[in-house]
Amino acid sequence: MSSYKNIVMVIADSLRYDTVWGNSQQLLPFLNKHSMKFHQAYSAGCWTLPATASIFTGFLPHEHQATTRTRTELRKDRPTIAEKLAQLGFNTIQLTANTVTTHIFNLDRGFHRTEKAWQWHDTSKIPLLNFVLLMSKRRMRKKVMQGDFIGGKMSEDIKAGQVWFHSFCNMQLNRAREILTQNTEKNKKTFLFINLMETHFPYHISPKFKALSRTTYAKLCEIRSLFHLVNQTWLSSGKRFIPPEMLQTIRRRQQLAWKRIAPMIDSFAEYLSEYFPETLFIFLSDHGDNFGDENWWYHFSNVTEAGNRVPLFIDAAGEIQGIDIDTPISTQQLYEYIIQSAELPIGKIAITNFLKLPPCLQSFWYDMKGKTLPQYRHDQFAFIHENQRFIHRENQWYVSDTTSFNSATAKDEIIQGDPIQDLSYSADHRKFLLNTYKGFSQFSQSI
Repeated sequence: MSSYKNIVMVIADSLRYDTVWGNSQQLLPFLNKHSMKFHQAYSAGCWTLPATASIFTGFLPHEHQATTRTRTELRKDRPTIAEKLAQLGFNTIQLTANTVTTHIFNLDRGFHRTEKAWQWHDTSKIPLLNFVLLMSKRRMRKKVMQGDFIGGKMSEDIKAGQVWFHSFCNMQLNRAREILTQNTEKNKKTFLFINLMETHFPYHISPKFKALSRTTYAKLCEIRSLFHLVNQTWLSSGKRFIPPEMLQTIRRRQQLAWKRIAPMIDSFAEYLSEYFPETLFIFLSDHGDNFGDENWWYHFSNVTEAGNRVPLFIDAAGEIQGIDIDTPISTQQLYEYIIQSAELPIGKIAITNFLKLPPCLQSFWYDMKGKTLPQYRHDQFAFIHENQRFIHRENQWYVSDTTSFNSATAKDEIIQGDPIQDLSYSADHRKFLLNTYKGFSQFSQSI
């Protein structure tokens, strides 16, 4: 049998594991029946840049060096998935609703073309609410005050902000269908990477932005809370501006956003299986999100259960389908799996071959233009062992239980000793963790 003719990866940005698994059976009937479902998949990074860079390169954040504090482009001495697949004859295309995966950080390297969802939408007229929300982000405020917005000459950065106010999921998946059909007619192999922003801030509960709260006052409180969430004002002020009940409202926004787009994703997976059977389909999120879980309010700078545990479904012809896999896996390991799946005949490579090394998680503190409070200025390293997450920050090791559904129950506890040395590991696993931790520490100190 030949290798896969198509490889399709769909990422729902910021989507939490427990958001999916609370309703997985009802919302994903096809994927539940036909895919491998991973219950301990972890992102190497806690936001789009380091997380996606790890998937694209197979490197951990300290290795590819595209992190929160550096915000640099990918290292050029490691071919990306798109570059490798292009060498193998795939037409590589990215359909994205996230500026981070584009040329800004060189995450579009290797794609023959990148189609940006915000370019499909008329941004000539922006409602007042959209203006207010655009102004909620410092980077956006700077663009607006430079005169681009007022003068009508909106930069692409401001245009890209439209993904915060409009849902593009259906258009992106329909465009993917068109591309696959066209390439199949031309006998072209295709690699499609699709980033969906519906489950990312501000969490699209409808085709266009609207508040979830009912009364005018509550709506204003919700928008104010969204402002503080995305700006992470607590890092520089130490104040919790978002009341607990509003954090639950924001969390509910993501749950409703997922409920909205899940049937679209499941239908798309079923469509691929029927019309393009020699397709490797992967659905996951790049990272999770925090709504007060483990004392964290957003998805930057953390190594939490809510922020790093992600849903992962793989529909691979020739492999066992409809099974649940509880072995820990890092999404960075998809790099080698995808490349080998493109090179070898279908059925000759199994994802279980990549469930050997313990997942490692890394985060780097977020610099609020020099205003980040000292208590938040720490980088973190973590790894998963069995049903526990071991975290190192500020010269201290902590342990926390991993959870099946409710990440709010995860709590860090101080431990003595060095778990890398103390746990029952093979020599190879211990060497891997020691080298990884050493590399992380050296990189952390260098920046």
